[in-house]
Parts: sequence; C-alpha cells; structure tokens
Amino acid sequence: MKAQKYCYYLFLLTLLILPIYAKDIGGKRGVRDKHGWKPIKNIKDPYVKGIADFALFESNKRLNFNLLFEGVLRGQTRSSNGTYFRLVVAAKNGAHIRNYRTVVFEQPWADLRKLVYLTAFNKH
Repeated sequence: MKAQKYCYYLFLLTLLILPIYAKDIGGKRGVRDKHGWKPIKNIKDPYVKGIADFALFESNKRLNFNLLFEGVLRGQTRSSNGTYFRLVVAAKNGAHIRNYRTVVFEQPWADLRKLVYLTAFNKH
C-alpha cells in the first residue's frame, strides 16, 4: 500500500512539472519558424553552392534519387549552436527541372553537416 501511495504522489508530481518543462522546450523556435532567419546576400557564393550540393548528394544517397544541381534560387541562414541554411535549390531530375526546399545544419568546428530535410515543390 505504501509503494502504491508513493507511485501516486510521483505521478502527481510528474503531472505538475511536465507542463513547465514542456513549455521551456516548446519556447525554442524550430527550423520552419520565420523568426531569426537572415537572407543570404550572395547566393552565388561557392560555400552556399557546396551546402546545396551536399543536400542533393545526401538525398541521392538516402533515397536513390539522381538530382543534379542547377542553382540556388534563394536562401536564408540562422544561428543556433551552429548554422542552419534554408535554401531553395533548382535541380534536374532526368529531363525535368524542379525546385526543392532544403534545410542543412552545419557545425564547422565539429566537422558536422546534416541534412534536416529536402522536399520538392511546384512554382506558383
């Protein structure tokens, strides 16, 4: 009986603390959030092209695509324990050229570059 009472109080304590903890975590903005992003002034910079090439290479490797880089159309960056690059990239898939939205996370000091997502979209 004493153990059951202890578990009950622990459960209630968890219910009281969890919303505070969840609010603290939820306060951080995600990669799709519009706040904190700064436009990339020179989208023709070879470094930005390298980030876009990396995103296409990783997608090709993971999903057996054959996307070929055509160009970076626009991009934004955001710093948060590294740099997020949010790019719109034109890529050729066979005979068709499509635009892709991609986010790549980079920490140069840790030699880390990670594809967060890449998705195709239609121009409207």
